[in-house]
This record gives sequence, C-alpha cells and structure tokens, in this order.
Amino acid sequence: MVMSLLLSSCRKDDFSGWTQAYLVPAPGVKIVKAGILVKNCVAPFPVSFYQEAENLRGNVSYSWDFGDGNKSTEKAPNHIYTSAGSYRVSLIVKNEISADTAIFDVNQMATGSVAVEPSFNFLHTNNNNYAPTKVNFQNTSSGANQFKWFFGDGDESNNDSPEHVFENPGNYTVKLRGTCTNGTEKEITQQILVSNAPRRIVIDSLNLMLPSSFKNTRIFVEFYKNSILFGSTATISTSSFPVKLFRPRDFPGGYIFDDVQFSNNESLIFRAYREGINGNPSVLIAEMFLATSAIRSAFYPRVYYQITTIPTLTDTFVDLYMDY
Repeated sequence: MVMSLLLSSCRKDDFSGWTQAYLVPAPGVKIVKAGILVKNCVAPFPVSFYQEAENLRGNVSYSWDFGDGNKSTEKAPNHIYTSAGSYRVSLIVKNEISADTAIFDVNQMATGSVAVEPSFNFLHTNNNNYAPTKVNFQNTSSGANQFKWFFGDGDESNNDSPEHVFENPGNYTVKLRGTCTNGTEKEITQQILVSNAPRRIVIDSLNLMLPSSFKNTRIFVEFYKNSILFGSTATISTSSFPVKLFRPRDFPGGYIFDDVQFSNNESLIFRAYREGINGNPSVLIAEMFLATSAIRSAFYPRVYYQITTIPTLTDTFVDLYMDY
C-alpha cells in the first residue's frame, strides 16, 4: 500500500536552531452515508443504491455486495431483487491510501410488500428563484415505479426526476403521485415560491483576462448599458492575468446596473483600453457584449463566466460575478 503524506506543521527547535517539518498520513477514505430506495411495492424489487464518502483522493474504487450473490463496482448501482427477503449489503470504498467498509441490512422487502411513500427534493438552478426559474427535482420515493408530476402551473411530467421552468412569479403547489405495479398509489405536495424578476443587477466583481503582453500596462475598463456609461475603473497587472476587480473599491465611477428591462433586450458592453500618451484611455483593446436576455435565459447565474469578444480573441474575456 502506498502511504500518502501531508505537511502538518513546522516547529522551531530552540536548542538546535533548526525548524522541523512534521509529516502525518493523509486522512483515509470514510463512508458517511449508504442506503437504498426500493422502486416497487411488490416483487420483483428494483433497488437504487446510494452512498457518500469523504477523502476521495487518487483512484477511487467501489465494491458492492448485494447479499443475494450479485455484486457491482459502480458508484451508485441499481439492482433487482427477484424475491422477498432480508439481505445484508456491504460496500467497500478504497483508494491508494486506505479503504472503508459499510455493512447494513435491507429489511424493507422482508414481508413481500413495500409501502408506497412518495418523496422529493428540489433545487433552483443557480440558487435563484426569480421568474423565470428552472427547478431540478430529485425523486426520493420508495415503493413506487411509476410517477406523475403536477407542477401547479398546468404542466405535468412522467419523468422520474424532471426539471421544470416556472415562467411567472407565484406560489406553486407541486404534487408528485407515486404508483406501484399493483395499482397502489399515494401523493405528496410541496410549495415552491417563485419571486418577481430582479429590478437591478449588481456587479460584485470581475476577472479581466488579457494576453500576457499587456503585463505592466495600465488598462482601463468601461461598462455601458447600451450606449450609456455606468461604471469605469483602471488597473495595472504586475503579474500575469487575469486581474480581479472588486466593488466598490475598484469602481469609483459606479457599479450598479439599475432597472433591468429584459423585454427590451438591453446589452451590457465591456470595453478595455490601453493607456495612451496623455495617460487617458485611448487604444481600444477589446469590446465584449452581454445581452440581458442571455442573463435571463441562463436563469440568473450569480457568476456569469467568460464573456468573450466577437470575433474571439485569444486570452481575452471577462468573468462577471453578479448579485441582485
């Protein structure tokens, strides 16, 4: 077994004058959760296995033993138990440093039937609930193998774990109906709040990426809403790009893009200039555009990556960090 070592700390030895570095083993693999979801209420029983583990450095392998003579090396396998019973399941997760084992009993199918218990979690794309918002649903139901979703806005889905776009603000009652092959069914509902679209976009910070030839050159950056200047700053990179600029420190000219009107397809324009002979911005290096409709269609990302030039220039783009 290969032992991986991490630098733990340094300590000064007052007698010898040497500073000594102490090495300790890297933390080993640790299984923190393992379990199942039974996807039918009567035999045969399709089962989904899941697990969570920590300290997964290097090459990680998984070894499942389902307790009925079948095995798998998948991270999160599916398996069908053909008959009722209790099964002892084991999972081994290992890498070059160590291994960890979890053993647990699967008793849900012992009586030959499993209760239908619909359940689900959901997450807004980019953690924003502004309309429109895309919501990703995770089906955690047990005992059912057929599903019907009612999103509360008139749309429906038969997918196991669908995603859905709520176009308008409101409080939606989302219902999931789970059904077993013998016709047994049960429903569960949750409320999803979708807020009004934001009235402003705040530029928190940005990364400016330019070719290395602009090192030690004074660069000016200007921001426009369509043709109206609403922010500017200047920077000198004494090292390699990108350079990160923060508000309000680096934006004395302003940093808030107010009254966003997505229906008008307004644009943010970013212009980078090289310093001229008189010390003012005079040589345009690059111009980059971002339509507000693109922000909307991407469901309001709090980080909008790599707004590039058109046509594309090598090593030239802006990483825009936003809030609302």
